[in-house]
Amino acid sequence: MIMSKLKIGVTSVVALGCAGITYVVLQRLREKNASDALNYLTIDIISSEQDCDQAIDKLRRKCWEHHAIGFDCEWVTEQGRRQPVALLQLSTFDGYCALFRLNQIKTIPKALQDLLQDETIYKVGVAPKDDARYLSQDYGVYMEGTLDVRHLVHLCGYESGGLASLSKSLLGIVLDKTWRIRCSDWEAEQLSERQINYAAADAHVAIRIFIKLINDYHRRGIVSWFRIRNGNGYWKDMDICKRYANVSYNAKLDVKKNDKNSNHRSKEREGKSGKEVESKRYPHATRSKPLYHNCFLEAPDGELLCTCDNNKAMWYVTKALADVVSEDPLKVRLRFEPAGRSVGDVGRYYQLTKENKCVVCGAKDSYIRKNVVPREYRKYFPEIMKEHSSHDVVLLCVACHKLSNMLDRSLREQLAEQCAAPLGSHGNSRIVEDTDCKKIRSAARALLSRKHVLPEARRKELESVILQHYLLHDDVTEELLKEAAQIDVVYENEDYESHGYKVTEYYRSNEGLLRLEEQWREYFLKTMHPRYMPELWSLKHNEERLTVRLKEGRLSEEDQKLLGLYTGY
Repeated sequence: MIMSKLKIGVTSVVALGCAGITYVVLQRLREKNASDALNYLTIDIISSEQDCDQAIDKLRRKCWEHHAIGFDCEWVTEQGRRQPVALLQLSTFDGYCALFRLNQIKTIPKALQDLLQDETIYKVGVAPKDDARYLSQDYGVYMEGTLDVRHLVHLCGYESGGLASLSKSLLGIVLDKTWRIRCSDWEAEQLSERQINYAAADAHVAIRIFIKLINDYHRRGIVSWFRIRNGNGYWKDMDICKRYANVSYNAKLDVKKNDKNSNHRSKEREGKSGKEVESKRYPHATRSKPLYHNCFLEAPDGELLCTCDNNKAMWYVTKALADVVSEDPLKVRLRFEPAGRSVGDVGRYYQLTKENKCVVCGAKDSYIRKNVVPREYRKYFPEIMKEHSSHDVVLLCVACHKLSNMLDRSLREQLAEQCAAPLGSHGNSRIVEDTDCKKIRSAARALLSRKHVLPEARRKELESVILQHYLLHDDVTEELLKEAAQIDVVYENEDYESHGYKVTEYYRSNEGLLRLEEQWREYFLKTMHPRYMPELWSLKHNEERLTVRLKEGRLSEEDQKLLGLYTGY
């Protein structure tokens, strides 16, 4: 009996082993080297501006169906320093690849620049945002529509990785990633055949992976998905792509961390009624109360001035500055003449009632205040621009708020480069760490806690660190060690200027602060495509409001120059 069971067990193990070997062999048979799998590619090498236009026409014509092209860049690294991008690769799904030798062209031609900045055509790859940043640094071109395929890999439930591992696991194509080709001379007078095939393959497998993931996500054929039209005859919105366009993969939230804390968050967000309420730990995370109460504030003669919240309306009443005209809806009439009255559309905006819902998707169950013009810039605006700032406060649901904040990073980076205003993560820190003091503190704490177990040589070395700083002492006493153990290792950077401050100062001296404000509004509309913005919401709201003041003689010449309204007399 025992022997028969052992035989069965051994047989099962052997069978499983054979099955495993068979699976591995079949996988290997399915895999093909890029040179064999991609032998259908048509590759054009572009070395002059004259050749560029024709290549761009081909790319645009061939990507019309998918609205996406594979994208990659190559450069030379010398002594650890990256040289300007030498080669830019673009590929369409049908196998056309254009390799632009930027080191020979010396610039990015207008046709290529327009394609890179066309937000309706997605430039897909692994970490395309990084390559886009290099192109911006080297050639002053700000790309739009980059899309990291790893977002879609995660969305579809596959294991993430680099381009080579994704190509192998998703397409069965093994890319040539030996260091000799990756680190070869991309600025050479003539590229080798191996370099050309390598560069074209990187761009092409990116678009192949993108199309596969899109179709896996939608579980339908390429043609049927891309050719669905809505009632108005426009292309079906690629919402899945809009969600991740221009978003770095590393900026995505850690899903495992979110899952780990989701139970805790859900308890915070559920009140006794089971509805979402404000978190006690993060009181501004979501709103359970409406932002807009739509109470009415009137001038003494009964003319409507604006809508406002209950607290503001009742403040005037409690200060004996106004009277309640009606309670439902709450209407309050001032007892004094206000400084100004509503004029034109800019004035009518403040008279309109507003809905408590996400301006992007229309969700009404929970929402967060979104500052279209971030506070890090607005706080440096003059008071005259801070008045009526409610125009730039809108409501977003939690998901749209997260996405909008991620997308804002792109414009911040652009402003950082344009205005020489590095972000906090680029060495521009308010607090600086003194490495010498840190060594002193570490040495003192080691001597205090482990002096008797330290080797003699190590103890003398640590004492030497202490005495080099405290030059007036000849011996390391316990009192000196206690003082050194509490030494400050960080200090405030006297040269620190915040990113927001430097950006606003740049616009004060150049285009005017109104332009910076409008730029953020334009960016919000372009990236989020809100469908429920308040009526009469305007890109030039402050300019229109201050122009009214200017005509009324209530704007100084200094303010006009500051805001960019001054034209001289």
